[in-house]
Amino acid sequence: MNFLHIIRDSVSTSVSMNLYKNKQESLNAHIYNSKLIKISISKKIDNFNSNRLQNSAIAAYPVNDRPRGNKDIASVKFFQKQIQQKKDIFPIWIVKKNNKYILLDGAHRMVASYIEGQKYINAYIIMY
Repeated sequence: MNFLHIIRDSVSTSVSMNLYKNKQESLNAHIYNSKLIKISISKKIDNFNSNRLQNSAIAAYPVNDRPRGNKDIASVKFFQKQIQQKKDIFPIWIVKKNNKYILLDGAHRMVASYIEGQKYINAYIIMY
């Protein structure tokens, strides 16, 4: 996974959520209206299920609640390994709109960070 893949996913998500009219408008917001910060993993994010913050990938994504099937588990474990090896993981993407935080990309990274005992995660916050 690379940065372009992640920003593309975030842009697509923001358009599908009707936050922006089209991909170009969303991309401009991602580039010009975002700020990189450290955000608490326990921060209230309106569209993120905080019940996913469990002690294992299997507990976070039980068999009856895996939107992407076993890819959910594989993704969390991939990011766990990156953290264990002290490698940087890409920041998550969040939109701040009307004092609410909306996750665009990064649920698996948040879960992996939580499992690995991290208190904060790097996040690009897009000011809507």
